[in-house]
Amino acid sequence: MDTSSTKPQSTTIEIATAEFHAGVTAILRSWSPLKTAVESEWGGTQSKEKAEYLRTHMLTCFDYTKQKPSIDMYDLEDDLAIFMEEEFSIVLEDNSEKQIAQLLFKIYEMCGNGNFSLARELILKANQAATVAGQPVVQSNGELDEDSDEEMDTAGTTNTTNVAQEYAGDFLFGAPAGQGQKAKTGPPPRQLGTAAPEKPIVEVDDDGFATVPSKKKGNR
Repeated sequence: MDTSSTKPQSTTIEIATAEFHAGVTAILRSWSPLKTAVESEWGGTQSKEKAEYLRTHMLTCFDYTKQKPSIDMYDLEDDLAIFMEEEFSIVLEDNSEKQIAQLLFKIYEMCGNGNFSLARELILKANQAATVAGQPVVQSNGELDEDSDEEMDTAGTTNTTNVAQEYAGDFLFGAPAGQGQKAKTGPPPRQLGTAAPEKPIVEVDDDGFATVPSKKKGNR
């Protein structure tokens, strides 16, 4: 997918960014391995924070003020798989990291071209899934529905942008302990794509047994 020229006009950067951020939020909320890992605290007591840091990194990689994303799709696939393994001890075997990476690039391109239909569809599906699971749903008051975007006046566009920003401003899976109602952004504990800290040498017991976690390599 060629996204080298996916950059909206300056007057629409704020709108495209808000819609894209909302779409990314919906994608991560709907990603089963991440959702399960956070709810089960497989990343420890900071599982929710790790999910927030992952989203922050995604948003940083896809910046409409720049000519293109700071990461390509294949590296993103690898980085997502490595992050899930090293932060949540999950080895992805369903290729979902590929699907997530492809979806992120797709909504980045579509939102950059002023087409918010997929991002809004993802939000709708995420809210429907939350309803079925009995979880709180972020209300959009219908503003994120697919209505005549081209006929929207300035006030309507501003309102829609604010709703998208509000949706993306909420925590992915609820507020981490000790934090308020809105997500805090900041650098992840370890940026995606960077080498993990060296781990202690595994000692082998008298019976010759030791558990050594495998490292997943992304496929091209």
